[in-house]
Amino acid sequence: MSQQAVPTSAVQGGLLPIRSKAKVDRNKDSTSSSNPNIISVPLQDLMADTVYIGTVSFGTPPQNFTMVFDTGSSDMWVPSQECAMPVCLTLVRYNSTASSTYHAEGKALDVKYGDGSHVSGVTGLDSMLISSTIVANQSFGMASIDDSTIAKKGVEGVVGLGFGRAANVKGYTTVMEAMLARKTLIQPIVSIWMGRQRMGGSNEGSGGAVIFGGVDTTKYVGNFTWAPVTDKNSWKIRIDAATIAGKDLSLTADALIDSGTSLIVVPSKVASAFHKHIPGAIEAPQVGWILPCNTTAGDLNFTIAGQQFRVPAEELVVLFRIPGYAEYCKSAIDVSQSPSESTWILGASFLKNVYSVFDYRSLAVGFAQPSNVYNTLANITLLPNLSSNPQGNGDWNGTDGEGNGPGGANGSASMHMPTAIVLFYTSMAAMVATMTLLA
Repeated sequence: MSQQAVPTSAVQGGLLPIRSKAKVDRNKDSTSSSNPNIISVPLQDLMADTVYIGTVSFGTPPQNFTMVFDTGSSDMWVPSQECAMPVCLTLVRYNSTASSTYHAEGKALDVKYGDGSHVSGVTGLDSMLISSTIVANQSFGMASIDDSTIAKKGVEGVVGLGFGRAANVKGYTTVMEAMLARKTLIQPIVSIWMGRQRMGGSNEGSGGAVIFGGVDTTKYVGNFTWAPVTDKNSWKIRIDAATIAGKDLSLTADALIDSGTSLIVVPSKVASAFHKHIPGAIEAPQVGWILPCNTTAGDLNFTIAGQQFRVPAEELVVLFRIPGYAEYCKSAIDVSQSPSESTWILGASFLKNVYSVFDYRSLAVGFAQPSNVYNTLANITLLPNLSSNPQGNGDWNGTDGEGNGPGGANGSASMHMPTAIVLFYTSMAAMVATMTLLA
């Protein structure tokens, strides 16, 4: 594949320079159509590859928050100063009165999750700082009630990378859509690389990255395989086939490509079909499927747009021991919380085994093989040959202004829970408190 390199003089620490250190007006975007950006946010890989978080700031002066970057949802929110729940008191809470660039907006925020928890409050407008780029007057939710599972794990909010038309907030414009409308970004894409702790990735710099408007060419090899979305309201694509340990399961499905979910989530019958071919697999009460921690089961392969993508056998084991089950660990294949849900979810257990690109113009998802190189200097640049993506549907515009998407203000919320950890932990219910990382 041809590469479009950036001049060496333009690179500082592997990243394109975003803006100068000079004082900036935080009421204005730090970029314009004549000076578009590539924006890179380093991720921390926590808790055995089940949580990936980055830092985002709101307000002037900036108030910093740890956030999940979630392709499976559209709303963006943080806890507000008005949240007096005990869990909120352990988190950074947004204080609108401390920001000179805050403006009231007042749209209702009410996000319900499949585990019965929810987040509610109102929206506001303020300057948002992503890496070194300011997005002025960005709408986001200020949660006065935060009953989310991520809050209980010390993560403060969610950056939804879905489409505004599918948001729970009526007429919402996501930060990605705002940057595209203002021509802030060089290319209308978000790329995601997730590190693996078993290969030495954990903290910022090796835990992963979310890149707005470009890619890191050191983190993938070969060409991208592009799959068009099957639903213009979400990042769902078609899975043409699935095999495990060399056994073709004769399965096809639509799958949500979801950076905000920990595991691979499938209906109960599909999970049983997968685990049938993993020696020693057990479906444990209130825990879900568990595996011998030293399993030698064969690889899991998904065929997408004619190309196979592999989840190695060792990555099917989530490195948490299960109380009462000596030498067993959690399976990376989990059961959907909704019995009627037929869509699969490919979360971090899949995404850490690919380099992924989400194309907002063509409405397609691209995958390349990861390079498994962690410690080299990043080369963050344009995605080569993006315009040659042949499979797109050609419309990135997000909100329809009416909130009529499937998870919108006038629709019903899907089973997806926009956190990197919810599906994993809710499947374990009472077991959570006594789980331990595998040494």
